[in-house]
Amino acid sequence: MVIVETLSHINMPAKNLQRSVEFYTQFLDFEILEEGKDYTIVSFDNINLKLDTKLEPYSKVPILSFILDVDDFTEALQEAEDIGVEIAKGPFEIEGGESVYIADPSGNLVELYYRED
Repeated sequence: MVIVETLSHINMPAKNLQRSVEFYTQFLDFEILEEGKDYTIVSFDNINLKLDTKLEPYSKVPILSFILDVDDFTEALQEAEDIGVEIAKGPFEIEGGESVYIADPSGNLVELYYRED
């Protein structure tokens, strides 16, 4: 058995590195950890994403998606609309809350959701 100590980062293709970094840092409040010629590593809550222009998607569909719990769903939707973030699907009601799929500048999906406690 391999003993894993930690998850270093998740690789994500970035068609336009500057736009991808702006999306994750300005819209989703990630912080920049490291910058290189062809990549930037951004971080939020101990999750590191390596946005990399050298990664080639294997198909035209997004190769990665993840889910973020947001504090104010209506405000998140409004901010997405204000800055022109693509709504890929939704918004729609889920049990106890709401959800929407947005696309980052490279087409990777991010689900924003809110559930009432």
